[in-house]
Amino acid sequence: MDQYNQYQQPQAEVTATPTIAPTSTSLLGVNVQDSQFWKGALLGAAVALLVTNESVQKGVIKGVAALGAAAQSGMEEMKEKFEDVKAEAQAEKAAKEA
Repeated sequence: MDQYNQYQQPQAEVTATPTIAPTSTSLLGVNVQDSQFWKGALLGAAVALLVTNESVQKGVIKGVAALGAAAQSGMEEMKEKFEDVKAEAQAEKAAKEA
């Protein structure tokens, strides 16, 4: 028996694991196999189609105009209610002072 063997530590066996290079699934740095990519691409295509369609543009403009008119009407209604409440408060104050 060798005199140095009794002082040597047993060494763990090292096995090399092979690394597999990932296959390229990107196009210009975009992962085309990602489901989020395809959802975004389809949504973008749909929005582009709708925005460039003239009848859709007219419909959107009509809708925005209708919303604007409704908002303006609502503001006028709120102003009238405010004036009514203000007049009632002034009438109550005048009645208490008299």
